[in-house]
Amino acid sequence: MVASGWNLLLLALGTLIATTIAQVPDSDRNQDSSTTAEHLSLEQWWPTKQFADQSQFAGTQACAGCHAGVVRTQATTQMALTMMPAANSSILASHTGGIFSFGSYRYEVARSAGSFRLKISDGKEEATEPLQWAFGSGAIAQSYVWWQKGELIESRFNYFVTLRGFDRTPGRLQGTPLSLDMAQGRKIAEFEGRKCYACHSTALTRSGPLAAAQFHPGVTCEGCHGPGRDHIALIKTATSDGPHIVNPARLIPVKAVDFCGACHGTSKDVELGGMVGKITVRFPAYRLEKSRCWGLKGDARLTCFACHNPHLPLERQAAGYDAACLRCHSTGPAGSARGPGQQAACPVATSGCTKCHMTKLTVPGMHYEFTDHKIQIVNANAPFTD
Repeated sequence: MVASGWNLLLLALGTLIATTIAQVPDSDRNQDSSTTAEHLSLEQWWPTKQFADQSQFAGTQACAGCHAGVVRTQATTQMALTMMPAANSSILASHTGGIFSFGSYRYEVARSAGSFRLKISDGKEEATEPLQWAFGSGAIAQSYVWWQKGELIESRFNYFVTLRGFDRTPGRLQGTPLSLDMAQGRKIAEFEGRKCYACHSTALTRSGPLAAAQFHPGVTCEGCHGPGRDHIALIKTATSDGPHIVNPARLIPVKAVDFCGACHGTSKDVELGGMVGKITVRFPAYRLEKSRCWGLKGDARLTCFACHNPHLPLERQAAGYDAACLRCHSTGPAGSARGPGQQAACPVATSGCTKCHMTKLTVPGMHYEFTDHKIQIVNANAPFTD
């Protein structure tokens, strides 16, 4: 499971519930968020869509033939690094030896023949497992999985960047393990494992069990834009007709946010998953649509792409988002004349907008302050509002 495995499990539950909902015409869905399951059943391409094989995918290097600069910068993003062979984890490379204790059990990581092995022992009995995949770029957290007799096992620990070390996996076993088997890890069901792989890899195949599925670790070009084989063939023949690559920037606002919400939680996915309270801050698409300025049908200036360029590393300075805010809000004093479509200026400041209007909140167990994407006027000491 991924570093945010707790949330993806809940999201997977919401997706399962969503499959029971009657499908409605696309024209009616334009005015409200839809579930990821609905989008997957109705759209020719949607993130996390799985095909029988990888024949429709061209691969990142084929995309680089026309988009070398974008491919180069996208490879440095958290999305591109959200899944990797454990052997490539710089975090594990920096933390060999004893890394974690859980009750009477001690966890140690050792490098062996170019890979990492996990040893778990309570001094009486022990087990050694190969760490095969690392989920999460490590910018927030990273967790680890391995295959054991055809079953996917999730580590009992995650790395957390704010701790510069390891702690228990959020939302999992918090009490002392009662056996070595419990201490080793948690078995992940097939449907849950597929959800993890689908959001953290590209071109995941649906045929056969997950253990035999093909995929490319990390979210690359085709993870968002869809299979590129036919698009590239058309470009080479200078043909404009026929299938083309998907450009999510052209979607109407609610679909654009749902598009990112395929992995980050659409409003409907979160609601059907029964999630309330601070945990919902982990789902920016859901929180964004709670903003007063979102409106009934959304605003094209207020989609995920308005602030985030998925081809570049995440901007971490508040000042980096001011320009996006000022596309909607004037910079003059309150009450001054505004341009077409502009909203009132902030009476407090004209910079550092997100510091006040998109506060940071710590989600229990995650050891990290997440930005709340519900844009609002936050009163000091005011309780959290859904």
